[in-house]
Amino acid sequence: MSEQKKPPQSNSSRTVVIVAVAVLIVVAIAGIVLAGRKAPPDAPVATAPTAPAATASAASTPGAPASPTDALPKEVVFAAGSDKLPAGANEGLARFADAARSSASSVRLSARFLTGENKARDSELAKARTGAIHHALTANGLSGGKMQVELIEMPAGTVTPEMANRVDLTLR
Repeated sequence: MSEQKKPPQSNSSRTVVIVAVAVLIVVAIAGIVLAGRKAPPDAPVATAPTAPAATASAASTPGAPASPTDALPKEVVFAAGSDKLPAGANEGLARFADAARSSASSVRLSARFLTGENKARDSELAKARTGAIHHALTANGLSGGKMQVELIEMPAGTVTPEMANRVDLTLR
């Protein structure tokens, strides 16, 4: 005789796991979308330590003394087409040089430029920008032997204007 098979029972723990994975995927996608958003166009373009707003505003006020607790700058953002250090960059670079001198760390200066018809001009601009920072750090007592310059050639269309005008500072 044929025995009728019962439909499989619902496994509630399996359902919970599937729902949890779906929620994690949604959260991950939301995080990627939010991370990809750009800063508002009215945001200031200058050296900005990644610090709380109160510390950043106190450090950017002209004449405000830099305290040892101020965050070290992680980047210097130049004006488009310029290799002149932005106003206020010297204070942050002085703090960065002090931190590098007091540690056994070396310093990496990284600039990006685009491959393309203006490759030679953009490469020279990136060299001049890292040179300006190198000079400022040397003027603040950091040995040139502790610094490494990295020029990164990027394919056309992969670098935003903000990235192209930025030199990253890394303690290694």
